[in-house]
Amino acid sequence: MEQTTPHPGFSTRRDQLRNGGRGALIGTAFGVMWFSLGQSAVHGAVRTVVLALAALLLLASVAAVIHLFRSARLTPADQPGAPVAPGGGGPRFLRIVLIEAVVLGVGNNLLRTTFHRPELMLTWSALVVGAHFFPMARTLRAPLLRVIGSAMIATVAVAALLSLLPGASADVWQAVPGIGCAAVLWAAAAGTAVRAGRTPGPKAVG
Repeated sequence: MEQTTPHPGFSTRRDQLRNGGRGALIGTAFGVMWFSLGQSAVHGAVRTVVLALAALLLLASVAAVIHLFRSARLTPADQPGAPVAPGGGGPRFLRIVLIEAVVLGVGNNLLRTTFHRPELMLTWSALVVGAHFFPMARTLRAPLLRVIGSAMIATVAVAALLSLLPGASADVWQAVPGIGCAAVLWAAAAGTAVRAGRTPGPKAVG
């Protein structure tokens, strides 16, 4: 039987804001990585539009990180946080990450060396990374991760639809998941800051 570990959650609002800031920071950084891998497959006039929109989303994501950490610093240490989401006790965090890394590596190596389809590597990565957010959501008691995972997987469906259009090139399999996953992560980071501002912790009684 698979060992599980309960996740204690964060009981104070300061801890919750700091945790949100760390998550937003990680999402922002990985978003940059996804975008850098996908943007090289975008050409022509649409590239300017993509770069401009990406810059706006990235700025919003960075602003969210700063806001969350600043809010945490200004929040009293003993202020109660919002109720912790139900669940917890999913697969161990490290186990999820290790399985993800192995599946990513094996799949991308096969695509590159056996099937000679390197343009599909970001597509495979979007599927695997998106899927790993589902057990992670349970382990970390973070329902938002399921939304992120679903959205990342959805970029693959969008790429598949675009590939059916007349004149579509193989670049869509790289551009759409790369840019799409970056947009998902940056939007999620910005959304974390918005949600934090709308869900203050319960007021202390007495």
